[in-house]
Amino acid sequence: MRRSLWALAIVAVTWAPVARAQDVGGEDDPVRNQALRQQIEDRFAARVKSEVGLTDQQLARLRETSMTYGSRRRDLAAQERVLRSALASQLRPGVAANQDSVSKLTDNLVNLRASYAQTLRDENREMAQYLTPVQRSQVMAMRERLTQRIREIREQRQGRRDLMEEMRERRQERRRQSRP
Repeated sequence: MRRSLWALAIVAVTWAPVARAQDVGGEDDPVRNQALRQQIEDRFAARVKSEVGLTDQQLARLRETSMTYGSRRRDLAAQERVLRSALASQLRPGVAANQDSVSKLTDNLVNLRASYAQTLRDENREMAQYLTPVQRSQVMAMRERLTQRIREIREQRQGRRDLMEEMRERRQERRRQSRP
């Protein structure tokens, strides 16, 4: 239990900078985001190597695989954000949605999910060439925990941003009301 808490703390510390970069710099600072991503990948790789018991050769192959499929997953995630945003704009309350547009966007989201699943299958098949089934499962579990932690950090940051925006709006409203 103590070891898993320690591992979770390491994950939180290593991924916090990426979440911050995406929140603060966002996609406006790709150089910084890439540097942070590389730093985190290095830390995660070292942790995977020690916990899963990978050889240097296995780790090198895993890094190659992760770069290839990680890039694909990021592309799919970017496409999903665009589709979800377009769908949300179609489904605004009080505005009539374009049925054809909603249908196409929904179909595209379903196809995107299928592409994501295929990417995961392809990655798993490639990892099977150099990792044992237990190692593969451990790597996937570690990656899933890391991904979940990133989501949690993003949600916390979004909640803080929302709270700060609400406080800013209240301050502005009080100022307007106090003016003669």
